Amino acid sequence: MIRPAFAIGLSAAVLVACSSTPSASAPSNPTTTTAGSISTGAAAPTNTLPAVAVGTPLLGPGPVLAVKIDNTSPARPRIGVDAADIVYVEPVEAGLTRLLAIYASTLPPEVGPVRSARESDAVLLGNYGRVAFAFSGASPITTSEIVTGPQVNVSMDSGGAGYRRASDRKAPYNVVGTPAALVARAGGSVPAGDIGFRTGPGAPGGRPATSLATAYPLARVAFTWDATLGRYLVTTDGRPEVTAAGTPVSAASILVQMIRTHPSNNRDVNGSATPVLELLGTGEAKVLRGGAVYDATWERATNASPTRLTGASGAEVTLAAGPLWVLLVPVGQGVTIS
Repeated sequence: MIRPAFAIGLSAAVLVACSSTPSASAPSNPTTTTAGSISTGAAAPTNTLPAVAVGTPLLGPGPVLAVKIDNTSPARPRIGVDAADIVYVEPVEAGLTRLLAIYASTLPPEVGPVRSARESDAVLLGNYGRVAFAFSGASPITTSEIVTGPQVNVSMDSGGAGYRRASDRKAPYNVVGTPAALVARAGGSVPAGDIGFRTGPGAPGGRPATSLATAYPLARVAFTWDATLGRYLVTTDGRPEVTAAGTPVSAASILVQMIRTHPSNNRDVNGSATPVLELLGTGEAKVLRGGAVYDATWERATNASPTRLTGASGAEVTLAAGPLWVLLVPVGQGVTIS
């Protein structure tokens, strides 16, 4: 099990999957991050997560489209990210991150900028089943991983239908996809398999948590609870994440999933190795929803297995209905929750 340290309240302890009750009020003792830890500012709960019924699958019955989207400043404003049911933030080479957006309940008119896939995407999407996967570019190693997986390759490289190059954006940030055309190209795609994430009422015992921040080597992401909206507003690299119309991008839930990585044989033009994300096994996690933080353990046995989130009692930790952002955070990278 991956066990980063948790500094909580006035004492420090290593806690495994201890859960909590929601509250919209901010904690009185905001925290600072220490390297390689998740720091929280609220007092430890006095009760653990009670047994709760299995929740409702986060993704509905609609066909699924997964899209790889650029997460650097030249890609602003990103297109269609606000409509995604799930957004994964993945570490890639050179300390950057990239987004994998999952669409099921709503297909926006366009998405982008669409960028290249990574070999870990095949594992990340392994439990989704035969869903459409849109990307632009992939190394031979990545391509070989994708073609052996269940997902349907609807990349720009494999045909080009469903894509255009936007005249108001510079390459390589100008590839824009049309979700309806991409799903049709996949033969309709299919609903997702059991990915493990479920929605349900917030459990008792939560610690107030109105902000979260973490910094990858060359990318930062942060969230701030908006009690009026009832969601967390997304900030990337110090700037609010907004649509072209200026609408803030928000999340109903945030999952921080601590993972290990190792270097791939894939390298970029500067010789930087792509990190392979170790998404199978078990490790520490945090779930933020409703202005509160819940401790959890994540577990996934095989590529086809769901990712389960459980509390200290072994009961499921559920998510709020609405968009979920999943931060895949390498062990050793600090995360501040306050």
